[in-house]
Amino acid sequence: MRVLVLGGTGLISTAIVEWLVAKGHTPILFNRGLSPKRFDYDLETIFGNRADFAGFARGMKKINVDAVIDMIAFDAKTAAHNVRVFRDRVRHFVFCSTVCVYGGPLTNIPANESEPHRPVSEYGRNKSKAEAIYAKAFREIGFPVTVMRPSHCYGPGQPLLDIWGYNPSLVTRIRKGKPIIVPGDGQGLWQPGYIGDMAKGFVGALGRKQTLGKAYNIVGDEVMTWHDFHVRMAKAIGCEARIVPMSTAQIVAGSPKSASSMLSEIFQFHAAYTNAALKRDVPDFTNLLTWEEGVRRTVAWMDQEGAHQSASLYPWVDKLARATAQFEASLRAQVRVRPKKMPATGKPRSNLSD
Repeated sequence: MRVLVLGGTGLISTAIVEWLVAKGHTPILFNRGLSPKRFDYDLETIFGNRADFAGFARGMKKINVDAVIDMIAFDAKTAAHNVRVFRDRVRHFVFCSTVCVYGGPLTNIPANESEPHRPVSEYGRNKSKAEAIYAKAFREIGFPVTVMRPSHCYGPGQPLLDIWGYNPSLVTRIRKGKPIIVPGDGQGLWQPGYIGDMAKGFVGALGRKQTLGKAYNIVGDEVMTWHDFHVRMAKAIGCEARIVPMSTAQIVAGSPKSASSMLSEIFQFHAAYTNAALKRDVPDFTNLLTWEEGVRRTVAWMDQEGAHQSASLYPWVDKLARATAQFEASLRAQVRVRPKKMPATGKPRSNLSD
C-alpha cells in the first residue's frame, strides 16, 4: 500500500515509517521539514504546514495514496478538514488520538474503549473533540477511519520519562544514586508502550475492515506501579533506584508550574488500559517488548547519542527530597523524646517489692 504519514519525524511516527518499510508498504511523508529524519533511507516527502488548510488541500490533490496515518492532528478543526480532503480518496484513515481523552479517575481498571471521556488536560479535550468529528463522519458518510489511543510511548529517540516528562537527567540520577521522586505512595498505576510495538498496531490495522469505525487502546502489556516503574528501570541498567514517595500537593508546591503540569493533569490518576480489542482485531500486535528490554534499548541509544544531562538539571528535585528527609527526621526525633505515660492509678510503678 502507498501510505501517507502526516508527520513522520516524531518518536512514534518514525517507528511507524520503519515498520511500513519492513512490511513492504511505500510510505510518503508530509511535514514541515524542520526536524531531522531518524532513518537512513530516502523517502518521498511533501513539505508543508498542516495549519495552512488551503495549501494542504492543494498538495493532497497531487498525490494518490491508499491510506493515511495522521500523527499531527490535535483539534476538531483539523479533523474536519481531513474528512473533507480525504473523503472518497483513501481506503483507510488512521488517526492518532490518546488515552488522555479518558482523563481520570478511571471508572474501570484496566479501562476499555467504552470508558467515558472526561479529559482533564487541554490536549485530551482537543483530541476527544477530534475523535467526535471522525465518529460522526464514519456514521454519516462511511469515512473509513480507525482511532488509535496510545498511552506513554518510549524508545530510542527520546529520553525516558518520569513525573517531569521526558527527562534527560533521569538515568544520570539513577546511576549516581540520587533520589527519584514518585507521586503519592508510589502505588499509582502506569503503563508504558515501546514505540516498535506501537508501530505494529498502527500499521497492522491498515486494510483491516474490522477496524473501521472503531477506537483502540494501543498500550503495552505491562501495568506497573510508579514505584516498580523506577525500580525495574534501574535494575535494567544495573542500578538501584532511591525512591522518595511524596504527595502530589507537595510536589506541585515545590516545583515550577511548567514542570509539574503533567503531574497535576495526568500522573495523579491511575493509567491502566486493556489492549485486548486491538489484539483481537490486529494479529500483528503481539510479542510486545518487556519494560526492562525497552529500557535497555532506550538507554543504549542515549549512551550512543550522548543524550544524558546533569543530575542537577532540575534543582528543585533535590530540594524537595531534602525537605522530605528533614521532616521525617524531625518526626522520628519527636517520637524518641516523647515522655512515658503514667499508669492509670496516677502512681509511679516500682520494680521493688513491698
